[in-house]
Amino acid sequence: MKDRLVKATLEEMKARSLKFTMDDLARKLHASKSSIYKMVDSKESLIRLVMHWAMERFDRKAEALVHGKGPVNSRLMAFCGLFFKTFWYLPDAVNEDLEMRYEDIWEEWQAYREAKFDDMMALLKEGVDKGEYRRVNLPVVRQCVFYAAQGLTNPDFLKEMNMTGKDVLELLEDIMLKGLEKREDGNHPAGEKEVFDGKGEDK
Repeated sequence: MKDRLVKATLEEMKARSLKFTMDDLARKLHASKSSIYKMVDSKESLIRLVMHWAMERFDRKAEALVHGKGPVNSRLMAFCGLFFKTFWYLPDAVNEDLEMRYEDIWEEWQAYREAKFDDMMALLKEGVDKGEYRRVNLPVVRQCVFYAAQGLTNPDFLKEMNMTGKDVLELLEDIMLKGLEKREDGNHPAGEKEVFDGKGEDK
């Protein structure tokens, strides 16, 4: 029943942000409010339950990718898909409502997302260290991916492009990891010698 409650809450959050009521959930679940209150004692507790459920689910799936074996690129692609599906599944209005109405939950969610984004960058660094990717300024890449993902998953933009979030994020991954310049000789762009790892030292 708890999994059903979490999934129903996520559906309500996607459709109405945090403006849903416990009555809305009861109708969706074909259950009584009293049965819901046996699992959570308030709407705030319910939202915290949903966020913790998402965190635990993410950690289970991410563990094998971050600390696994095999090509870094394939693990990074899978991690990116999991990351964007988890943290940009819900509309921006949810974060706005969280910040306004449940600040402690919002701060916990933001801190967790930032930490997991650092895991993504650790995978990218592993790829650089192993020679799968060329050396780049990783802090700059981090900011590019973070803010680009937020903009690209905007519902209005997706509607205008007639694309899904998955479609756009796959394009972002391709552009970020393969670049725009067409090279037939296999060499890197001319400016490669000038990039650095963000610590102020040329490589």
